[in-house]
Amino acid sequence: MREQLWILPGADPRFPLRATVFRPDDNVVAGASLETAPQRLGRRPMIVINHGTSEPTRQSVAMPIYYWLSRWFVERGYVVVLPQRRGHGATGGPLAESRGDCTAPDHYASGQIAADDLQAAIAFMSQEAFVEPGETIVAGVSTGGWATLALSSRPNAAIRGVINIAGGRGGHAWGERSKVCAPERLIEAAGRYARTATVPGLWLYARNDSYFGPALAEAMKEAWTNNGGRAELHILPAYGSEGHDIADDAAGWSIWGPAVDRFLGQLLSAPNTGSRVSDAGSMTVEGPAMLPAASR
Repeated sequence: MREQLWILPGADPRFPLRATVFRPDDNVVAGASLETAPQRLGRRPMIVINHGTSEPTRQSVAMPIYYWLSRWFVERGYVVVLPQRRGHGATGGPLAESRGDCTAPDHYASGQIAADDLQAAIAFMSQEAFVEPGETIVAGVSTGGWATLALSSRPNAAIRGVINIAGGRGGHAWGERSKVCAPERLIEAAGRYARTATVPGLWLYARNDSYFGPALAEAMKEAWTNNGGRAELHILPAYGSEGHDIADDAAGWSIWGPAVDRFLGQLLSAPNTGSRVSDAGSMTVEGPAMLPAASR
């Protein structure tokens, strides 16, 4: 895994972002699959993975790692970068990306502020000699998934596609499962992002996600595609006791791995034109429930 700790520029120069970086073995072939992906002459495609937010623990949270999600990409030859955004852990500072309260949240602005940090980090890492320019995938979990959608609304030739894993904001409103702060605003904001989004997206939500359930995921995806965005939504089987944890351990590989492999293969085989096309569709994936995640 070759784990490294980096300090990256963020949107606010007072708060540089702490980041975990994993770099694959130089002998691993880079690309979307272990069998068919091309060599990159020493440079590697990059995946930037963005973390979620827990208000009670955000200031003391450890550096983001997502070991099993990161390992899945490292084994396929990707450089993995996990920036820690402002207001979290070692990066510190105020939680700039939280605008409004649960009764009147500004989900649109919150996502864009988080995306400011991501854009600065990606611009910096894209200049590294071991990163292939223009071959960056951006992924995120929970609020990190929402930030990923916000980032995809910005024209950026360095980004080939995005992977939204259980993305949203305002989940467990007032401490209640399956309650979201102003879900109608989340849906409306998704539509606003989509109006200027040019890259394709893969959306992954588990059937038993108590933060952002299938009905909300479907509504956000409909708003996205109705406004010209490209999104392929997969409603995955129930995952242990909490579907929001699908990225947390190796058990998730078997339910989201095939969809991600196909998505990456499609990106590598298509030119990076940034053009907008019609809806990529939705899919419900049936299968056995996964074991509970080993850790959060």
